[in-house]
Amino acid sequence: MHNMAMPTGIDRAPNPGRRGRWSRAHNRTKRNLAALLVTLAGILALAANCGAADPTLSAEARHALRLQPGVVLVYVSYDFTILDYQFKCSSSGSGFLYRPDGYMITNGHVVQLANRKDLQARAALSNAINQCIVDTIKGSRLTDEQRQDVVNQIKAAPATAFHGKDPEISVVLDNGSSYKGEIKAYSDPVSEGGKDVAVIKIDGRNLPTVPLGHSDGVSVGDEVTVIGYPGAANLLVSRESALIPTVTHGRISAVNKIMAKGTPVLQSEVTINHGNSGGPAFDDKGNAIGIATYGSQEASGFNFFVPIDTAWEFVRQAGADPASGPFDTVWTEALDAYSAQHWKKAHALIGSALELMPNQPDVMKLQRQAAANERSLGPGASILESLESPPILIGGGLILAAIVIVAIVFLKPSRAPVAGPAAPVESAGMRPTTVQTPPPMNLGALHITSGPLKGKQYPIPKTGLLIGRDPQKCIIVLPGDNVGREHAWVMPMENGRDVAVIDRGSANGTYLNSTDTERIKKALLQNGDRIFICRENSTEIAFYRP
Repeated sequence: MHNMAMPTGIDRAPNPGRRGRWSRAHNRTKRNLAALLVTLAGILALAANCGAADPTLSAEARHALRLQPGVVLVYVSYDFTILDYQFKCSSSGSGFLYRPDGYMITNGHVVQLANRKDLQARAALSNAINQCIVDTIKGSRLTDEQRQDVVNQIKAAPATAFHGKDPEISVVLDNGSSYKGEIKAYSDPVSEGGKDVAVIKIDGRNLPTVPLGHSDGVSVGDEVTVIGYPGAANLLVSRESALIPTVTHGRISAVNKIMAKGTPVLQSEVTINHGNSGGPAFDDKGNAIGIATYGSQEASGFNFFVPIDTAWEFVRQAGADPASGPFDTVWTEALDAYSAQHWKKAHALIGSALELMPNQPDVMKLQRQAAANERSLGPGASILESLESPPILIGGGLILAAIVIVAIVFLKPSRAPVAGPAAPVESAGMRPTTVQTPPPMNLGALHITSGPLKGKQYPIPKTGLLIGRDPQKCIIVLPGDNVGREHAWVMPMENGRDVAVIDRGSANGTYLNSTDTERIKKALLQNGDRIFICRENSTEIAFYRP
């Protein structure tokens, strides 16, 4: 018989099934994290495309685009007949609006011919009429003999043979809108010993403006930008192109210059021509610090500007202090959004600007570019833009976070999980306890208390309620030109409890509880708060929450 040794203990064989399941789960986790990394890399690539779709505006371009709509073309026309001969004459210059209700500044000599109350201006009109007759006859297709015959007839004609109406001032914006102008304050040209400033009023509202600065702090070497409508350039282009202002840059070369008859001026090297007269000169902050008044044709660098502090005297005389308007606010916000590459927001704001200034060429061009950039973003654009940060930084931050997470998981040693308590087994006659999902929170409702939808109620969903004029995008659709296409948005906040109202860059504003308050950008709503859409002809909407 063979003696058999009895085992002193029981050796347990390892359980390959449990370790295999852990290994497979761990590998799946790695694959899922790797997929996340790839996805985030795609977002980063999308963010890079956001920046590459169209370059941001340079500081110079943004500066000019902000100011150009407020610079205007000024015409003075004077038509008359002598005997049976008709003459149509005009002169032109530039100007700039400083109030949205139509107050503007130009040179006195630009509108001098229309000033019937000033003796020197009336004499200037008589000289202009004689010059117009000479130029018209000289430019006609008559023979020399016929021209001389016309001159002789006009010279011999009695005063009663002259028929004409008072000269008229026309102010034309760069979107083609034309207005009749009225002189509110006036000074004679520099050449006649005046200060060469005029304040004109046109019958407009919500017009673009430029801010007025002060010239007492201007120094030699300061950068200056001049915007205007030079007549020489207008002769070479179409009528539409003639309404695009010219932008030139230079530096101040002298201050406190005094003209021969005692008028103080600024001197600059920046190029100005005949039609620039009356146009603004801006500092690097976009404030008007001078008025182009005279450019030397013989010597470059001798171009002169009436200091804006001189113009302030006539602004006060006209009784109309400077002010900005809704177009200025929306257009500035649109340029900010475009410069930050927030194409969707920029596109919406530019649309609001066009509602206030239809057919404005620069605004329309930027809208096309913003729309093209928005289309090129793809489905991730809304996510990135909602974070209100440059897309490239967002994508980079996400990738960095993903790399850290993946590195931690991949470098951490694998270890089998410690066995925990077994899952409870359902006993006969017993059912496992289920967790009840709480009902969704009531976010409240909007009650229309005035306007065309008075009496209607709209519960607030998780996605919020869009209010505006566009029936394809808005839940609460309000008619009226003063209402923006996407005027305001009432939406729940991230915590799921609070509700806010957000103005969508509307032209005429959103107000909380009173139209006498400042317009809001974003405000949390309390039970019973009232939202006013627009200040004039407003719709009142009450927020209620049980």
